[in-house]
Amino acid sequence: MSSTPLRILIPELFAADLAAELTIPHEIHVLKTQSDGEVAELLEHTDVLVSGAYQATWKPQETSTLRLVQAVGAGIDGIDTSALPPGCQVCNVYGHERGVAEQAFMLMLSLQKGLLSLDTALRRGNWTPERTYLSELRERNLLILGLGHIGKELVRWGRFLDMPTTVLTRRADPERVVGLDLEHFGDLSELEDCLPQADFLVVAIPAGEGTVGLIGAKELSLMKSSAFVVNVGRGPVLDEDALYQALQQRRIAGAGLDVWWQYPSAPGQECQPSKYPFGELDNVVMTPHKPTLETMAYRWREIAANLARFVADKPLVRVVHHG
Repeated sequence: MSSTPLRILIPELFAADLAAELTIPHEIHVLKTQSDGEVAELLEHTDVLVSGAYQATWKPQETSTLRLVQAVGAGIDGIDTSALPPGCQVCNVYGHERGVAEQAFMLMLSLQKGLLSLDTALRRGNWTPERTYLSELRERNLLILGLGHIGKELVRWGRFLDMPTTVLTRRADPERVVGLDLEHFGDLSELEDCLPQADFLVVAIPAGEGTVGLIGAKELSLMKSSAFVVNVGRGPVLDEDALYQALQQRRIAGAGLDVWWQYPSAPGQECQPSKYPFGELDNVVMTPHKPTLETMAYRWREIAANLARFVADKPLVRVVHHG
């Protein structure tokens, strides 16, 4: 193992957490600027960038020492791999499936029980708002889009709650569902056939070719008026305009949204999550796409271990771009 400190560039928000897990000689340089030129200059003297973002406008010179971009999550949609220096690899990290599944079912239960309206009513002393009785998730048909780490965990939770579960994914290889107790498994070409039976549509699929705008006006029109949409995948999988119109006009019962179309460009910045006022709709539960403490503790350990492999010139894990 080299005794030369590994030069790491990392956003200020993450620096202390990573430093606490590192066991190798290192120099941490904190990324505070949003200036393209300043970031590019910092990258000229960096071995590893730990970040979920890499922009083409940051592109350093061909002599750059940058050899690894280590994402802080599973998604690498914020990393422009075409702009990376030659030989620069990209790795991602998981560990989020339990937390995201928990978030999805929190949203599902909130919608099914009408939690927000119950809370509002009881604060006014009203014990009998709208519905006399509440309903359970049991026997509600669950349609999951995606069968990655999150999708498989969603299946496990759904089956525990006795929800008949269907999964559609981009690659419906039979070996992917060995050991899973599903009502049906298929590819996305079956979406229109499956939507009319769904009580809950849970999106847990990345936004990319073939999935951006996958759920639009046509797809939403096929759903029951009593059905709910929950998105824990990526915002753009849902057509923003179509979803807002369907919710505003009560063509579906409601939505639980944890991922969005607009995000702050810097920590602490205020930013509306959509160009539409979803926050004014009483059939929407909104959460701000936050990982759990347990997820991030796991990820920092895994990232630190991967950087140790990098220094020791050992094969990296979860390489998603080979450079």
